[in-house]
Amino acid sequence: MDLQHLRLLMVQNTEPYREGMEKGTLNAEQLVILEGLTTWGFQLQEVGVLGCVSDTAYDEVLETGVRVSGSGLSALNKSIFRQLADFCPTHLIVDVPEPSLFRWATRRQVRCIGMFQETSSELSPKKRWDKYQLSKALNHSGVDWVGGFGLNGCASLAIMGVLRNKLIPWSWPPSNRAETFEPKQLRSRAHPIQLIYTGPIFATKGIGDLLISVAQLKSQGYDIHLKLVGQGDIERFESHAKRLQLAQIEFIETVPDHVLVHLIRQADIFVMPSRHESPEHSNTSLNRCLQSHTPIVASDHPMFAGSLSHGINAMIFPAGNTRAMSQRISYLLGHPEVYAKLSKASQTTWQSLQLPVHWISLLENWLQETDTAQKWLKKHVLTA
Repeated sequence: MDLQHLRLLMVQNTEPYREGMEKGTLNAEQLVILEGLTTWGFQLQEVGVLGCVSDTAYDEVLETGVRVSGSGLSALNKSIFRQLADFCPTHLIVDVPEPSLFRWATRRQVRCIGMFQETSSELSPKKRWDKYQLSKALNHSGVDWVGGFGLNGCASLAIMGVLRNKLIPWSWPPSNRAETFEPKQLRSRAHPIQLIYTGPIFATKGIGDLLISVAQLKSQGYDIHLKLVGQGDIERFESHAKRLQLAQIEFIETVPDHVLVHLIRQADIFVMPSRHESPEHSNTSLNRCLQSHTPIVASDHPMFAGSLSHGINAMIFPAGNTRAMSQRISYLLGHPEVYAKLSKASQTTWQSLQLPVHWISLLENWLQETDTAQKWLKKHVLTA
């Protein structure tokens, strides 16, 4: 099929590629996206990325040939539609859960696909209404397919009301494999206990809860060292750690992806303390942890429920319950046979999370618009 007349625009909350290329801070997932966009740039008339929120307005072409634009808006508003129209897209990839973006595309008969990396599980009355509006927009015949990150992400979209026969679960191609490492044994208590968290540093991610749990463990005589890898409200939680008199807390803003799995491997326990109101794309961090065979202590966040089971491949606690979190960590440290069991279970859990559809393969088949591509897409819908 001749693709040279196609104009492909990807819409995201923010556009990280311009700054990421300059500073060399693009993560593995962003590099996958940029690789796909760059490849399509050689085949299509033009390929671009629009960030709905940015400090300044800009419109540039990267060395890769991909056009990147920032809206200059502090929050998504109607001005974004003028910027969409200026690009004149024939095909739109939308990774923003905003119904008006999909309505804009369907009214103008722009081919459209939803490709969501995050799915919120918050169920406040306002959120329920927003989700109803979003599912209604996504179910419109003008939206070709809806890609959800992982089986859990797709299940959340289905619960929201999105038609299951247009939902396709996808994942990132694995950068490491679980069989790279051997299962772990609990180290001697002569060593400080190493805990690690990776992801955004925000209250909804349970960071404050985690610091309180570490303080509780410290009061019980445990020598705990905690690494928090990610960006966010670091100054706030540094102050929180000082108030709790926690000296062995290390904040690491950026770690190269090829190093991160080894950093997780060095830790004794990987903690996932997210509260229920936090949107999750859990498989990113979870995959790295499972590859490292480091046992997991996680909250009962709905997005973890399809992957993690208490006592089988993780220790689960009620989200926001700091005492329960510290008890799960303490139990694991006191039961080396359970520790070894969870570490060994990592490989089968990792294998169960791998999907046949990746970000690039899903979009490549969508762009092709051939009978073969349509059969491939239908083969991988959630109902199949």
